[in-house]
Amino acid sequence: MTLGIRQHFAPKRVFAKYFSRLRALNDYATHVPVLMGLARLRDVKSVLEFGCGNYSTLTFLNPAAFPNLVQLQSVENDAAWADLAHAKAKSDDRWALKLVEGETAAAVSQLDLETFDLILIDDSKTSAERAATIRAVANKRAQHAWVVIHDFEVEEYRRAAAGFTNVHRFRAYNPETGLVCNSAASSSQFRSLSQILKDNAGTLQPDDVEGWATAFRQIL
Repeated sequence: MTLGIRQHFAPKRVFAKYFSRLRALNDYATHVPVLMGLARLRDVKSVLEFGCGNYSTLTFLNPAAFPNLVQLQSVENDAAWADLAHAKAKSDDRWALKLVEGETAAAVSQLDLETFDLILIDDSKTSAERAATIRAVANKRAQHAWVVIHDFEVEEYRRAAAGFTNVHRFRAYNPETGLVCNSAASSSQFRSLSQILKDNAGTLQPDDVEGWATAFRQIL
């Protein structure tokens, strides 16, 4: 969710239990190859993201990463952050930005989650606020969307996501990325994607969109 670096961003706090494995050099981008891989497993046309930035908004709008995207709805509660995103993505008419006051979780009730193929949760200034967003999304019990959660090694986020029927953790990079959903998801597909990520993580940086696009074309 990074356009720059949010100095106050709680999930990067220095509690030892979150650093059991070496963190990726670009730890803000570790969800990018997961998102791209999921776009090869499902025809992703409509995306909702909570928290906007280079490694989410601009990735979704990149045809090399999401070739079939028709609509991207971003929800952000930091006005300065929203301005940075708007400066980079405003010319793309597939993109809409919703700036909200207060916690991002409060905006969930106003959204029809069933209209989205993919939802990314990578928002907020504190881990408690992001956990609240996860719970709000879980409580709506959407059946269609695949929901991706960045920093899924954080136990607080996994507890917040407990209401989903299916849970998968992608661990090729640290921070981890979680996938949760209520649909009849294909666990074998997700395991295959996990293996592809592990096989290529040693040679590809997480933000290497072209490199990952090539790897997925050869395998998926």
